[in-house]
Amino acid sequence: MDVPLYAIALIMFAMLYLAIGVVLSVTLIVTFVVLFLYLTLRHGKMPDNYPHGFGDALITAVFVGVTWGIFVLLGPKTPVPFLPQNGSATYSASALISINAILGIAVILAIVFLFIGAFLAHQLKDGSQGGGGGSTTTAQSDSKPKQGVGA
Repeated sequence: MDVPLYAIALIMFAMLYLAIGVVLSVTLIVTFVVLFLYLTLRHGKMPDNYPHGFGDALITAVFVGVTWGIFVLLGPKTPVPFLPQNGSATYSASALISINAILGIAVILAIVFLFIGAFLAHQLKDGSQGGGGGSTTTAQSDSKPKQGVGA
């Protein structure tokens, strides 16, 4: 299971739908965009660089879907606020902060977080390969059979 992807999906959906009160369609679109940004920046060329197999990806998708279903059940029920009404993207009567400001800040923070995470992930990956490379070549040269007179 891709745990960081599941955590991002959980946090984004809970914050937008339950905490702020953004309607379901806008919440799904923003969450999917952030998830695709994460996958693209973290793993690059999909599906070649994706470290998880088909079973792991399917388990993650099921967990995300079930969690979102639970959140929809916990939210307002009559009717489920799917589309924006009255020019507002929130389903609550009074919003403390403008939804446009919240969405703008969320998108900027998500992009900054993803860029920083993508650059750190590449540095950590390169650092672990560079450090182990020297000892591996030494061990390989020591394990070669010695050739000498009479061999």
